[in-house]
Amino acid sequence: MSISKQNVISDGLMALFSGCGYTQYKMSKFEEYELYAENKAFLPSKSIITFTDTDGRLMALKPDVTLSIIKNFRDEKTEKLYYKESVYRTDRNTHTFAEITQAGIEYIGEVGTVSLSEVLTVAQCALDKISDENVLDVSDLDLLSAVLDRLGVDAETRAKLLFCIEHKNVHEAAAICDGAGVSEENKALLLQIMTLDFDPDKACALLCSLDLGEDWKEKAKKFYNVLSALDKSKLRVDFSVLNDTNYYNGLIFRGYISGVPSAVLSGGQYDMLMRRLRKTSSAVGFAVYLDRLDGLCGKADTPYYDTVILYSDKTDAASVCDIIKYSVSAGMTVKTAKETPDSIKYGKLVDLR
Repeated sequence: MSISKQNVISDGLMALFSGCGYTQYKMSKFEEYELYAENKAFLPSKSIITFTDTDGRLMALKPDVTLSIIKNFRDEKTEKLYYKESVYRTDRNTHTFAEITQAGIEYIGEVGTVSLSEVLTVAQCALDKISDENVLDVSDLDLLSAVLDRLGVDAETRAKLLFCIEHKNVHEAAAICDGAGVSEENKALLLQIMTLDFDPDKACALLCSLDLGEDWKEKAKKFYNVLSALDKSKLRVDFSVLNDTNYYNGLIFRGYISGVPSAVLSGGQYDMLMRRLRKTSSAVGFAVYLDRLDGLCGKADTPYYDTVILYSDKTDAASVCDIIKYSVSAGMTVKTAKETPDSIKYGKLVDLR
């Protein structure tokens, strides 16, 4: 049986996360429905598969990993966790329920500049595991929120502006500002943020140069310091990368690879979600959506085996098994067959027929 590229990528991600000092987190397929019902807005899919347990509790097939990790986290420590788990959501193409495999990391506890840079670096390494042609887009909700606060608009207008920012609609954003009576100075500031240069150095230089008070300077400097540690050749600053501010804050990021139209990696800081679940710690993490790699992966390359053993019904089984045990103990791959296979590559052919 051939090994799919998706499995190879998945194994590579697990080795990466483990090698970077993260501990594997294993969870049940089920959680109490209440956990997800209270945080539906956080979930990519609002549909949840439920059932009644034998003790009468309403349970759910988990649609998310992060919520379960936070629920079981204790505030007095810092944890670095990784996972590969199935979640159950509505498929974006068929609109039916589907089992979706995710792999990712969560850094929960004391989160500072170094740990933020670390998580973003691991995200870049994860993208490299998938494809050399990749890019990580990064924004900062704290900086964007500070700009929106200066506009002095109501919640409805703010929501419309966020929609424009996410869809890069500068013309409509300007019109909304005019209609809401936003000053020319503040409107220009918003449009400046919407049209930032993708280049991290140029974007951060502009952000740090804005005279918007000490709090802004501190946040802009932190953003610059976090990004300074990264591989900037595959990094873009893009404030259209957004997430719900009821759950997320600070850094938000998405990863893309050539050949896949949507983001294959998504993450950010979610201190606000921690507060909603009555946790005082900070948190940042990301998930890789392995199901989105199906189109990229296609069929696997022709599988290779170090040894192929040919046998017949009259072959001594012990002879075959001895070679198998030797190959396995030596860290080599081995395949048995009755005829010479034409769909694989191999190093050594042992004919015991």
